[in-house]
Amino acid sequence: MSKSKLSLIPVTEKDNWDELVRSSAQGSLFSERFYLAAVGCNHHYYFVKQGTGTEIKAGVVVGVSEDDRTCELDDLVVYGGILFDLDPKRQMVKRRYDEFQIVEFVIEQFSTIYDSVEFQLSPQFGDMRPFQWYRYHDDYRYKFTLNLRYTSLVDISSLQEFIDNEENSPCFKNMETVRRYSVRQARQKGGRITQANNGDQLIDFYQLLMERQGESRSSAKLSSMKNVINTLLKMDRGSVYHVLNSDKEVVYAVCYGWDSKRAYYLFGAGHPKVSEPWQGTLAHWEAFKDIAQRLSISEVDMEGVNSPQRGWFKLGFGGNLAPYYHVFKKNLPNDNQ
Repeated sequence: MSKSKLSLIPVTEKDNWDELVRSSAQGSLFSERFYLAAVGCNHHYYFVKQGTGTEIKAGVVVGVSEDDRTCELDDLVVYGGILFDLDPKRQMVKRRYDEFQIVEFVIEQFSTIYDSVEFQLSPQFGDMRPFQWYRYHDDYRYKFTLNLRYTSLVDISSLQEFIDNEENSPCFKNMETVRRYSVRQARQKGGRITQANNGDQLIDFYQLLMERQGESRSSAKLSSMKNVINTLLKMDRGSVYHVLNSDKEVVYAVCYGWDSKRAYYLFGAGHPKVSEPWQGTLAHWEAFKDIAQRLSISEVDMEGVNSPQRGWFKLGFGGNLAPYYHVFKKNLPNDNQ
């Protein structure tokens, strides 16, 4: 594959963008049209095609500013950027070369279209060399900044088999001791889970959590979160789980969404005044069981383990660390020369 034979084509409303998202290893819930519409931010979609033909080799989805000039990330869009759609039967060494050529081509094109290039790539995007090698011998101002991040991928497939004996499942045994103890304690204390039909309670908890932690969260962002949750519920692409204590009070709430590949932990928050030490663990454990058994999904992405407290909590569920990258570069006037 030669870069000179590639073309970057804007995706129209008639094009089946979501088919590429489903077929690409890098495609996820966060790149589907309905999800991005629910978030409400401005996005551009492109196909990368070979020559003048109709064969699609990749797709690109990028958040942009209101004036369409600057690439921008949104907090609610975890992964995006470049999604490959190459023949899986093609020799690996050739496929790797094709991917490299596609990324170089996209970088060059975006350097002329936008004032900046910014992607948050999925954990399934492996080769960062095109970003590292871009204008390799030039001034540092032309180079990409690569920020390494991590998520945790949890294998929940065994929960499809151990329906009535959860503690014998590899998924349960892989959790750290304190997480297993919390599940048992929740059972002893009368904790249980219900599924909600809207995200109101979760958003209320989340807003109060942000206020307690001194973090800013605008009303517009909270409204977008609520719209995302309710859209997922309406389309049967997500669930909200409420944790109830023995007094039947809702003490914790979490939201999960999913696609054809895996489920994703999206949001979670607890009651501002009433809490139980086991509530967060029970919320995720019961979500794992429901997602595995009802939907036959075998993997959960815990969606970021990039802060100490939240990171160690999520890793306690026994997942595997998976790196992903945020890449950014401000384009200079002669960037693409």
